[in-house]
Amino acid sequence: MDFSHTPGWHGGIEQRLNGSLIALSTIFLGMRLYVRAFMTKAMGWDDLIAGIAWALLVTQSAMDIRAVTFGSGAHMEFVPLELLAKFFESLNIQKCIYFWAVAFVRWSILAFLPRLSSEKIVMYSIYLVGSIIFIQTFVCQVFLLTMCDPVADVFKPPFLPGLNCKSSDEDSKMMRAHGATGIAIDFFLLILPIYIIYSKMMWSRRTIQVILVMSIGTFVVVTGIIRLVLILTIDFYTDTTHKMGTIGVWTNLEGHVGFWCCCFPALQPLVRIISYKLGIRSKLLSGGQSNSNQKYYASGRSQTGGKGTKPGTHHGASANRRSAQFGASNTITKNGYLKNGSGVDNSSDFDSDSQKGIIIADGAQGGANSDIEMGSLGGGAYEKNGSSGAGIHKRTEVSIQTETVPPGSKPRRGGAGVADSWVDLN
Repeated sequence: MDFSHTPGWHGGIEQRLNGSLIALSTIFLGMRLYVRAFMTKAMGWDDLIAGIAWALLVTQSAMDIRAVTFGSGAHMEFVPLELLAKFFESLNIQKCIYFWAVAFVRWSILAFLPRLSSEKIVMYSIYLVGSIIFIQTFVCQVFLLTMCDPVADVFKPPFLPGLNCKSSDEDSKMMRAHGATGIAIDFFLLILPIYIIYSKMMWSRRTIQVILVMSIGTFVVVTGIIRLVLILTIDFYTDTTHKMGTIGVWTNLEGHVGFWCCCFPALQPLVRIISYKLGIRSKLLSGGQSNSNQKYYASGRSQTGGKGTKPGTHHGASANRRSAQFGASNTITKNGYLKNGSGVDNSSDFDSDSQKGIIIADGAQGGANSDIEMGSLGGGAYEKNGSSGAGIHKRTEVSIQTETVPPGSKPRRGGAGVADSWVDLN
């Protein structure tokens, strides 16, 4: 039914806003999956959880758009009774979806954090906060479904006679508690990745840029605070259809903005390439590296070759020599994105630990220490005067023991003082 002609109607805002939210969240998810599946080849559990969160958020927004035809955004006095029944049924279903949608958004952020650090304190914090989110969601879900007896009455208009339901004040307290707990969780999810980055990266302009990206989560905290203030100050249980256009908008914004924030870190490689192609930046990576030897890491962890290490840190002198020897020959792949750590990079000349073995040979080539590729071992340049040369060589020694036995008898096998041999002396 069309209520646009009724006084004070603002259902159009709900429709346009939710349509935009669905489109933006779908774009962000598509770009995230493209980067993880085709560019970095580093799909993870956080991507699966983010996909579930997207499905729940899109369902919630689609139901909110449909609720406009049931009277959402119009004053309740202009909504027929039969449509009010459908409105309240849709409203309580949206509440159930909302609880799990924001929970999966927060879980997707938690699932991303092990890519930054796997230290015990970080992992314990992830498990603790993840458990709190589950308890919060489960308790609120059970409370909502047990508001009335039988459960089916939960989805009926609260003003119908004969309903055996708890008071609206108890429902309001539950929503306030959920909102306040959610703000605390969102604040923690904002601080923890910033702490990890600050403690793992050397302080530089790039560190500030990464922290600013993570700080976008501040909008989620602000949105949650605004929504909680509205719940505390507006009597949502009178003229519910009209006020849904206010509180409902901020409820949807909270979930979708949180979803965008959980996608932003995964989009960093794509943003760098686009900005480089558009000429916004002169190099793919910040710092003094040239474009010919810059690369991204598919593992999503630190760029230094190990967990918990700061940029510029190498594991031993061999890593430094490898970097100097092969850094200049690194090339950009056809899509402008270099990967490492997931198989052999066929499109790149850069040598990774899994593709070539480099050893240090003493006295080779004039007595100076030099790096030798294992594929070059035994070559003429490394052989001198018939010697086996420098490098790693395999030599097999076989020892055969014999004994004299009387005619017609078998040699002893495994007897005292006689060693078994894989050579059968018959």
